[in-house]
Amino acid sequence: MLGDISLQKALGLQQALFIDVRSPLEYTRGSIPGSVNIPLFDDREREMIGLAYKENQQRARLKGLAFLSPKLPRIIETIDNLSRSNTIVIYCWRGGMRSRSLSMLLEMLKIPAYRLQKGYRSYRRYILDQLESLEISKPLFVLNGLTGVGKSEVLRLLSQMGCPTVDLEALACHRGSLFGHLGIKEWRSQKDFDALLWKRITELQDCHYLVIEGEGKRIGSIYQPDFLYRAIGRGIHILLTAPLESRADRLLREYTPASEGDRKEIEEALLSIKKYLGTAAVDHLLTFLKEGSYKELACKLCELYYDRLYSDSKPGKVHFDLVVDSSIPQKAALEIKSFIDNFMIIRKENENEYLRPRSRTGQSD
Repeated sequence: MLGDISLQKALGLQQALFIDVRSPLEYTRGSIPGSVNIPLFDDREREMIGLAYKENQQRARLKGLAFLSPKLPRIIETIDNLSRSNTIVIYCWRGGMRSRSLSMLLEMLKIPAYRLQKGYRSYRRYILDQLESLEISKPLFVLNGLTGVGKSEVLRLLSQMGCPTVDLEALACHRGSLFGHLGIKEWRSQKDFDALLWKRITELQDCHYLVIEGEGKRIGSIYQPDFLYRAIGRGIHILLTAPLESRADRLLREYTPASEGDRKEIEEALLSIKKYLGTAAVDHLLTFLKEGSYKELACKLCELYYDRLYSDSKPGKVHFDLVVDSSIPQKAALEIKSFIDNFMIIRKENENEYLRPRSRTGQSD
């Protein structure tokens, strides 16, 4: 056993592999990015131990030992194998009984591993403190546009071209729209979103600019941190446009129901906006859904709902530094990349002019 380790030192380790020994449900609600869940107890066992603990602590410990004993050989073997190519750091919720008990056993078996002091709770506190103190001072290029113009696709193309991008929808596992969860099986907690966002921002800290998709404060059930929402508001805004036909085709590619379950989710989503559109309009949309007229449904949704909801993403409503037709995403990405490159060149030239020594007459030497 390598002993206890603070979070700051653990984050600086080479080849660190964090092993989360909490129950699967705890792990799903928030974990250290890249960690491996090797639970000592499943969700039901943890609940039973918790109930027993309120009545008799010693009885709860014995119950926990009874649950754990049959699993120990497999758990130990797994950690032993992982330790051969990684520096193991074990953690539970707050560095308590679960990680301490396993650490003691690993030490007896001479399997090298650290135990994270104060557990996952210390990591969560660290992430919140980091996000609260962050501020984006470099140029932030923001992609805006009505639903279906392909902002996410253009953002991915820009990333492939070498632009430093932050894909908020990918981090949130949600497309940020009424049907943004359809077709996405992975669920993301706010805790994991915060951790992944901090990790991505940190990875790009040496880049001279960032590109991001314009989002509201909320992306599905996820909320952006204040520093990022403020930065997006004062960013360099680029508007993507596309004809309604093109937008509807893109929505069909992303949201066409592949099963009865998908169709049911779309129906529920449509019913949820009845208070905005009225009963007659929603019934009309539901008829398109029932008949399988998905193209007509997509067009009407854009006209009646999305284009009204996101009316700011229209030329003439607000100022945009660049307006690009995104009907052909590759062409749009190239145009945006050229705009960004020119912007950064001019910015650099202006900085050099500002820093250049001047003669007594006020002219540059």
